[in-house]
Amino acid sequence: MNDWYAIFCVRDSVDSIAEVVTSLANQTISPKEIIVVDDGSSDGTYAVLIGLQKHFPTLTILETNSKTRDYSRIPSLWNMGLRKQYDFHMISGGDTSYEKDYAEKILAEFQQDQRLVIAGGSIGAKIHSPHGAERFVRQDFFFKYYEKYLELMGYESEILYKALINNYKIKILGNAKMFHHEKYGGRHSFVEWGESMRAMGYHPLFVLGRCFLEFFGHGITGKKGALNMLYRYLRYKPQKDGYFSEFPIETRNTIREYQKKLIIEKLAMYENFIKLLNKLRIRTLLILR
Repeated sequence: MNDWYAIFCVRDSVDSIAEVVTSLANQTISPKEIIVVDDGSSDGTYAVLIGLQKHFPTLTILETNSKTRDYSRIPSLWNMGLRKQYDFHMISGGDTSYEKDYAEKILAEFQQDQRLVIAGGSIGAKIHSPHGAERFVRQDFFFKYYEKYLELMGYESEILYKALINNYKIKILGNAKMFHHEKYGGRHSFVEWGESMRAMGYHPLFVLGRCFLEFFGHGITGKKGALNMLYRYLRYKPQKDGYFSEFPIETRNTIREYQKKLIIEKLAMYENFIKLLNKLRIRTLLILR
């Protein structure tokens, strides 16, 4: 149950691509394949990849003829590399290197809990669920619900809710370390996060809570990113189809009801905590008297 392979897309990463591929190939539990989709690089990235293929025979290189950087194509690029014959797939970041036992630590967690279906490591930031790249996904779970990654805005989060709603588990391992060669989130202002939440049907109270926590430093977006998220959630107008369209109404309703349940549970916990404090306060007053 340790057969895994890595997929990632890359564009113009000539300065870091060798380190990224090497860190994956030299894992203590080696990947069966490393599939790199070169999305129209023009800086020599492709030539470096060809050179690496001589040292790492498991490296497979796929190409596109893209002339522009377009993040909306990322799920379709991942889908180019999907394979069914392994136990797990890893979605790597094209700018990310890993400690040597990164895969070993995560695979060990999967072995201990068969309900765990998505797990990732840590970049030291305040991330509360496995983010899109650097995550491992159990293949029997994935292909039970999907033929490929959904090519819709919010695809990274929707699969997490698919797992949680169906009583599976997701997890971040604080002891599995990775390193981003570029600043995390440096090429965007987290605008799509707000639009994705609306496209997926997030409950308004859940969105407010998320933005509140991000604004006050309990996340990675910072104040500006949190405000951008909230603004774009409120202003989002879906296209009729394609990447920027909404998820089906059944998906949106299911996610909203799940979040509503979480909100009610949190409020109940808070209410019980207040009751406990009041009881302690009364007992303290009686003792003092």
